[in-house]
Amino acid sequence: MYLRDAWYVAAWSHEIADAPLARLLLEEPVVLWRTGDGTAVAFEDRCCHRHAPLSAGKIVGDCLQCGYHGLTFDRTGACVEVPSQPQVPPDARVRRYPLTERHNWVWIWMGDPAAADDSLIPDTYWHDSPDRRAVGDRFHVNCHYQSLIDIQLDNTHSRFVHPDTLGNAGSLRHSPKTTRDGDVLHNHRRMPDSDPPPIFSRAAKIDGNADVWVEWAYTPRAGIIAFDTGIAEVGSGVFDGDRSKAVTMFNTHGITPETATTCHHFWVSARDFALDDPEMHKMMSGIRDVFLEDVAIVEAQQRIRNYGSDAPQIDIGADVPTIQARKLVARLIAEQ
Repeated sequence: MYLRDAWYVAAWSHEIADAPLARLLLEEPVVLWRTGDGTAVAFEDRCCHRHAPLSAGKIVGDCLQCGYHGLTFDRTGACVEVPSQPQVPPDARVRRYPLTERHNWVWIWMGDPAAADDSLIPDTYWHDSPDRRAVGDRFHVNCHYQSLIDIQLDNTHSRFVHPDTLGNAGSLRHSPKTTRDGDVLHNHRRMPDSDPPPIFSRAAKIDGNADVWVEWAYTPRAGIIAFDTGIAEVGSGVFDGDRSKAVTMFNTHGITPETATTCHHFWVSARDFALDDPEMHKMMSGIRDVFLEDVAIVEAQQRIRNYGSDAPQIDIGADVPTIQARKLVARLIAEQ
């Protein structure tokens, strides 16, 4: 079961160019394309004539033409031409999905079109802000999407999965504080006078302990987790709201289900410091390898689960955020 009445990241803006793009989302084939004026459009990737994939066709002006018999569809999904006959059958059309484009990501609504509300999409201004320097990518991950959500919400894994980059003992000593605001789950872990994650220390050029924070907001109706993290000298006032002496990093994870055992992982990592320093950019771009370590773990989990074992799982105290997230998603699915 999937939460369909929700927005999901379908593609990076640059992925939708001068040819149709095929993508499988929530086990539904989707084709993404642009009209002549640059508007991004999403259709069911299935021609209404003989179910050929429209992604195997081509863009003709403001229309998408099927590559099998040439049926041509306008941006609304209505068929406007059947080359082999003058008449167009009145019910010849394909499903069009609500789509919106923001800060380099293209968002799709997979459920009831009448319920599509783009105010549910969080503001990810740091993706393309001139005051930030960002890197990003898309991974195709061989695991159930919930496993990828779990590892992002569980900061205690960093000590063991990312010992040389994000791992620190403070994440084990300081309990997470989890709250809910409507259908959005918030969590923060504040670590004063703590050993910082190695990548934070290198970024801020701080030796020894520091004041460190990791905050995130999980929005199931947008399939997104947004992180606000950073480091400052001990006692600089960061926990009183003064970040003038801190360095801040924003990470965004758009996790979109593909099938029961695969998903798309769109991510962005942005910083607010050393924007024109090529060495710093090279170092901070290494976050890609950090996220690939997450991928390796969740794909290994999935390989074990594929054996079909019904062995029980236990919960521990650090699981509070992931358990709350799973309950929230289960409730939203039940309500749709």
